Formats: sequence, structure tokens, C-alpha cells
Amino acid sequence: MENIFEIQSIESDLEIEKCFDIALVLRPHLKKEIWVSTIREMVANEKYNLKGIYDKENIISFVGYRIMTTLHSGNIIYIDDLCTLESYRGRGFGGKLLSNVRAIAEFKKLDAVVLDTGFDNHTAQKLYFENGFELSAVHLHAYLK
Repeated sequence: MENIFEIQSIESDLEIEKCFDIALVLRPHLKKEIWVSTIREMVANEKYNLKGIYDKENIISFVGYRIMTTLHSGNIIYIDDLCTLESYRGRGFGGKLLSNVRAIAEFKKLDAVVLDTGFDNHTAQKLYFENGFELSAVHLHAYLK
């Protein structure tokens, strides 16, 4: 069976579970025992959405985003997470997911698609620049631990 790597919504607990190992690539601090409940809470309370690309029954790449309004950027889609299994990188899946999110934003007549990335994540930055993103801010935070 040929796989055309279509983008699909991720909604069930099983589908969410399948994203965990991919998310660990980007966010190694995550805890498996609360992964599904955390995503469910984000979906219910924060308008979080997940879309993924499958290779047969396995999710190989996903994007997590939310539609929101901010004073600095207006009505936007904010991309929280864009992850691809290392063995599938370089095959255009990240760009395909970014294009899908951009199409959603354009369809909804939003003002922008916004994301943050690590200073040293040059591979991701290259992908973002190639997909029309530009530097517009410096993200800061203060940990409360």
C-alpha cells in the first residue's frame, strides 16, 4: 500500500499517545503519564489543535497550534509545537504542516501565524525562513521554580 502522507486531525486518545515519542524529540522534559490528559486539557480550555502526518498507522510528524487574539499580533494562529521523527526529517513534512496551518489562517482571515523557536535550533529556523517567517521579537520567560 502506497502512503501519500496526508495530514489528518489528531483527536483520539490513541492518536494523542502516538505523538508522545515525537514530542520528546523537541521537549524531552515531558512526562508520558500526564501527556494525554495535558493535551486533552489544552484542547478543552485553550483551543489547542493537533494535526499529524501518518506513515501507515504511525504518526511521524505533527503540529500543535491554537487560534488566539493577542494585542501585539492580532488574530493569529500560534504554533506551539512542530515535531518530526528524526528518521523522517528532510522529507518536507514540516513544510507541509506549516503550509496547512497557513491555509487555515488564510481561510479564517487571521492576521498572522506566529511561533517561537530556540536560538540554537538552526535547522528549524531555516525551515521557518523558507516558509515565509521572519524575525519579529525576542521571547523571554522567567521560570518560577
